[in-house]
Amino acid sequence: MNASSTPYAQSAPIAVQVTWRDYFNMTKPTITLLVVVTVFPGILLASPGVIPRMTLILASLIGTWLASSSAAVFNHLVDAEIDRHMVRTRKRPVASGRVVNRNAFIFGATLGVASVVVLGLGTTWLAALIAVIANAFYVVYYTMYLKRRTEQNIVIGGAAGAVGPLIGWASVDPTIGWPALVLFLVIFLWTPPHFWALALKYKDDYAAAGIPMMPVVRGDAVTRNQMFWYTVALVPVVASLTIFGAAGYIYFFGAMAFTLYFVWMAWELMRSADNQRAMPLFHYSCLYLFGVFGALMLDRLFIAI
Repeated sequence: MNASSTPYAQSAPIAVQVTWRDYFNMTKPTITLLVVVTVFPGILLASPGVIPRMTLILASLIGTWLASSSAAVFNHLVDAEIDRHMVRTRKRPVASGRVVNRNAFIFGATLGVASVVVLGLGTTWLAALIAVIANAFYVVYYTMYLKRRTEQNIVIGGAAGAVGPLIGWASVDPTIGWPALVLFLVIFLWTPPHFWALALKYKDDYAAAGIPMMPVVRGDAVTRNQMFWYTVALVPVVASLTIFGAAGYIYFFGAMAFTLYFVWMAWELMRSADNQRAMPLFHYSCLYLFGVFGALMLDRLFIAI
C-alpha cells in the first residue's frame, strides 16, 4: 500500500518549540529501562559469590542506558516518515517536526559516543564492542531493512534488544559465558509475543504505513498462535539456569511463576476469537522481564551476601 494515499498521510511537519521532554522521549525510556534491567543479572552471574565494585556496576548500567538511548534516537530519525503515517506515532518529536533531523542526529551520535567511552573505560572494551554491534544491527539492519521487508522483522531484530546480559557479563569477564547466552535467549523469545500483541492492536496503523508486521501479512489467528508457542519455548530456557547450576531456587520458583502466567495469557489469547486479550498480554509482558530478572538478582544477591 502506498503510504501517501492513506488517511494518515499529511503534509511536512511544521517546526514548533522543542522541550527537554522531546529529547527524553526520543530515548524511549521504558524500552531503555527494560534493557538496562537485564544488564545487572549478567554482572552477577559473571561474578558468582561476590558483588562487583560499584564503579563497574554503574559504568555498565549507565553505558548501556546511553547505548540503548542512542539506538532509540536513531530509530526516531530513520522512521520519521513512517511514523507520520501512523496514528500511534505521528506525534513523536522528529515525525511531528518538533526536533529537526540535524539535532536528532547530533543527539543520537553524542549518546552513542558517550556509551562507548563509559563502557570501554569503565568496564571492558568487549562490552563496548557488543553495544556498538547491537546498535548498528538495530538501526541499520532492523530499522532500515528488516522492518520494511519481512514479517519476521521483530523476531530477527529482537536480537539487538537482547544484548543486555551479554554487556553485563562482558563488563566483568572479557568472555561470554553460557548463562549470559541463556538470558539473551530469554529476551529473544520474549520479544515476538511482546511486540506482536501491540501489532494486533495497531494492525491498521502498520498496514497504512506499509510495515509487514505479522498480523498484517499472516493474519490475527496465525499471530496469536505463534505468540503462544514463543511463550511455551520460554519455559525450558528459563528453567535451564537452575537445572544446570547457574541459579538457585529463589530464581527458579519466581521466574517460573512469571513464565507460566505468561504462557496462560498467551493460551487464552490464542483460544479467543478476537484480540481483546492482546493489550493485557502486552502490559503483562512489560512486567515479565522485571519479574524474571528481578528473581535472578534476588537469587544471586542472596548467595553473595
